[in-house]
Amino acid sequence: MMKGLAVGLTPGLTVGIVANAGRDSGLAYANAIAAELRARGCTAVINEEDAYSCRFLIVLGGDGTMLRASHFAAEYNTPMLGINLGTLGYLTDVDHHEGFSAIEKMLAGDFLRERRMMLETRGKLALNDVIIRRESSSKLMTFDIHVNGKLMDSLRADGVIVSTPTGSTAYNLSAGGPILRPDSEMTVITAICPHTLYTRPWVISGSDTVSLNTAGIREDKALVSLDGDDTFHLECGEPITVRRSQHVATVIRTSGLDFFEVLRKKMAK
Repeated sequence: MMKGLAVGLTPGLTVGIVANAGRDSGLAYANAIAAELRARGCTAVINEEDAYSCRFLIVLGGDGTMLRASHFAAEYNTPMLGINLGTLGYLTDVDHHEGFSAIEKMLAGDFLRERRMMLETRGKLALNDVIIRRESSSKLMTFDIHVNGKLMDSLRADGVIVSTPTGSTAYNLSAGGPILRPDSEMTVITAICPHTLYTRPWVISGSDTVSLNTAGIREDKALVSLDGDDTFHLECGEPITVRRSQHVATVIRTSGLDFFEVLRKKMAK
């Protein structure tokens, strides 16, 4: 983690705003935040195409909005302050009624920056996970999983999750995988509904490279999804490689809650 620097007196500080229009009707909340920022001498940019290259990014929505924003913000190395307008909001910093207070702290430099490792495959980024699964067939898939070119395991399952520490509390957790501290540098490989009793999740170094070969579905294709959204298909037997990205997501924290407090608070919902 890195301590924030005071930025409130920076002339012409640009702050981007990315909002989930489905959660912020008419962008009323986004416009209210923009007005507050301008009253403090900042330049507020709501146009999403330009928002990611600003000094800071305020993300209004839930976890899905944060995940989508992270793919672009990471490429610009833009820190993200998440304000929850959704339900769980595990990746966000505060709920909407605390949003203006969080922005005030951000501008005063009273915040921490958390650097979160990301995964990459075929030029696409993932903050949570890369998931390879059957698309529609009821047949199991066979996976040959290699780590740094060495065979780790061959297994039959509905799919495989390759997760970051940030994503360890998402689908990985539901599939029986472990919870990792979000600032750690590890990767989790978790089978989805494996067909053997001995199959357990693997925790490996974040610098390790994971390669998977798929088989067992000849009349259908496998589906690859990154953070549950960006998807593409694999032919039967087609390999895929997942590795740590050179990009990181930077998340702003103003709430003062540590990882375990956030975990208890959010997972109790």
